[in-house]
Amino acid sequence: MEPVLPKVNTPADIKALSFDKLRQLCDEIRAELIEITSKHGGHLGSNLGVVELTVALHKVFNSPKDKFIFDVSHQGYVHKILTGRKEYLHTLRQTDGCSGFLQREESEHDHFGAGHAGTALSAALGFASARDQLGLSDKVVAIVGDGGLGCGVSLEALNNAADTTDDIIYILNDNKMSISPNVGGMSKYLNRIISDGRYNNFKSSMASLVKGIPGIGSSLKNGISRVEEAAKGLLTPGIIFEELGLRYFGPVDGHDIEELVSILQKIKELKQPIILHLLTEKGHGYEGAKYDPENATASKRKKLLLKIQMR
Repeated sequence: MEPVLPKVNTPADIKALSFDKLRQLCDEIRAELIEITSKHGGHLGSNLGVVELTVALHKVFNSPKDKFIFDVSHQGYVHKILTGRKEYLHTLRQTDGCSGFLQREESEHDHFGAGHAGTALSAALGFASARDQLGLSDKVVAIVGDGGLGCGVSLEALNNAADTTDDIIYILNDNKMSISPNVGGMSKYLNRIISDGRYNNFKSSMASLVKGIPGIGSSLKNGISRVEEAAKGLLTPGIIFEELGLRYFGPVDGHDIEELVSILQKIKELKQPIILHLLTEKGHGYEGAKYDPENATASKRKKLLLKIQMR
């Protein structure tokens, strides 16, 4: 099988790739991440968890015109690989080498530099407000983890989003982890959303029922939508985001590249404040980082790299 990653040097290079090729690209990126971090250290688990998400973002949107604001920018290694820094990333943590975080000085694709500050939602809201005042049309997408969502600045951004702009996308990368397991009310709240499948089951049942009615027309469409919205309010905790004026989508499998591209293409066309809730797995694709994301060893990384290369 011919490798895909060597041919990807800019985001434009993945636009025409089929889903099979995109899945292959994700596998090759994981192998690349393991190889780099086995030599130089770095944040492996967090980057393995956002491979499909980052590939899907660059597939659907147009960086650097469209802006991606990562809340914890040490999960930006995949973004760097896809934006012309594939070889430079091999100098990670070396003198005068590639930064472990996103830096505006390093690339036009890095619009906001942050470490672990919980500031992405607020910063993205500032970008969106400035864009609106300038009459521009670029999209602003913020990626925040479930740990960062509980920060005061993040909650302030959620509270102000609908009053500030009618065009912003917040992506909640929910892996139940920060550097260590999350605690607090927001984390417990998100876990309830994950475990509550009643709304999705109800929606699927309603869709099947309506589909089976002969001669159904557009006259029922508005009524069905109202029933769906009522079901959301009754059956899923995600309604809190909609009460804040954000259109809520999810939870969605954050490792299904086809589903991710499909939903991102849809919400890209919507002009309203949106929150997309993704379920991801820190260390996805690497057992050592998956089950012990804080202490995955270099030797284990090398063994997994060999395993991937032998596929």
